[in-house]
Formats: sequence, structure tokens, C-alpha cells
Amino acid sequence: MTLLRSAVLADTEWQMHYGERLALEGLLSTLKPRLSIEIGRAEGGSLRRIAAHSEKVHTFDLVAESESLRDELANVTFHTGDSTVQVPETLAEIAASGGHIDFALVDGDHSAEGVARDARALLDSDACRTTTIVFHDAANDDVRAGLESLELEKHPKAGLVMLDFVPGFLVEKGPYAMHIWNGLGVMVLAEGRTEPPVTEAYRFDAAALQRKVRDAMKAESEPALPEPAPTESNGGSSRTAVAVGAAAAAGGALAGWLGGRIARR
Repeated sequence: MTLLRSAVLADTEWQMHYGERLALEGLLSTLKPRLSIEIGRAEGGSLRRIAAHSEKVHTFDLVAESESLRDELANVTFHTGDSTVQVPETLAEIAASGGHIDFALVDGDHSAEGVARDARALLDSDACRTTTIVFHDAANDDVRAGLESLELEKHPKAGLVMLDFVPGFLVEKGPYAMHIWNGLGVMVLAEGRTEPPVTEAYRFDAAALQRKVRDAMKAESEPALPEPAPTESNGGSSRTAVAVGAAAAAGGALAGWLGGRIARR
């Protein structure tokens, strides 16, 4: 069997790109979770792989699952409705029974508030102590804002925090052109850990760079504004010219600084 015909890449019923699928598969095959949670199942693409590696799975979505998906995945408990209520309730039941969530995929409400709420439910639960949490679409503007608002690196359970575990991308064309989507963020909980969380602080924030690139490309495509008329002062010198010269000098200094940093890497 070639990689393209594998269950990971041949399945057309999920919205992760190939790199994300393989990264998720690697995490699951390494963890071999006993109990997993998925928030946002859509057509069940990622759910199939979570179920294949887990003993038991709880999955949540606003839309009911298909009968074929339910029949296919015997080790999955399907929850349909408001996850803001159902997820905390299920986590509380698991914690009360002494259970533990080994793996969680957060791919539901993509608003900043919704992502933060789903993440907080997991972080605050006694059922999540050494849990690996994956956030899909971590590069998207709203999703990233929600994650950053939580200051995950400062959380007492934080053992590893990498929001650009798999970087997202800037869409070139189609209905989502110039939108930033996809990306996998990963947080590993390590309750009781005394060392600082593992991060990749040495590299630039990939999502922030994508936003800068997008904004620069948009600015280039906009029509240029007419230059303001020069303002004479102090013997005929132009304040506008002085300002432009200062800005150019500052830009040159910044370019030199960035070039030095890149050369040293």
C-alpha cells in the first residue's frame, strides 16, 4: 500500500491537509490513548483516526452524526448539542469516576471566545492532568486570539506549548483567498511539573508572520494615495521630505537588524 492509499490520506471526509493528518497520526500512534475527546467532528475524518488509536472516544458536535458513522465506530460515544454544556458535564462525570483524558482535539467553535471556552473546560478539569490537547486551525486570526488570551505558557499544568506545531497557511485563491487557516497547536499538560514548559521561543511566531505578509500583500494591491504637497519651513526645507528621509533611515536600520539576525541563525 502506498501512502496516498492509506487510511490517513485517502479519506476525503475531513478538512485537515496532509501534513496535519500525518502529524495527528504520529501523535496518536505514539500516545495510544485509552480515553480521548473530540470537540467538533464534522464528517468524522479525524474522528476515525482518533477512534482507531483509542480504546474509547467521546465526540461532540451541534449536528447529529450519520447512521453509517455511528455503526462504523463502535468505541465512540456521540454527543449532539451545545458543547458548552455537554463537554464540562462529561468531563465532570469522567473525573468523578476516576477517569483520565489522554488526548483531546479542539476543532469546534472557531470564534476567539469559543476556542478559549473549550480550552478552559479541558484545562480546568480534574480529568485532564497529563493530557495532550491539539487545537486545529491554530493559525486562524480568531482561533489564535482565543488561544493567546489564555496565556497557556503560564498555566500551572503546562508541560509543553507549541501553537505552531504544524504552521497554518495563507490561502492564495478561492472563497477563502487571503484568509489564514489550518495549523495545529499542541499543549501537553504535566500536572505537578516544576520546570518551565517546553516551547520554541527561538523562532518567530508563524501566525504573526503570516498576518504581516497578508497585510503587506493587501497594501501592495491597494491604489497608491497621492503624495501630500511639500510644506516649506526653515529656509525652504520640506518637513515632508525630512519625515520621509527619517522613515527611510529607520526602515534601513530595521532591515539591517533583521538581516543580521537571519545571518546568525
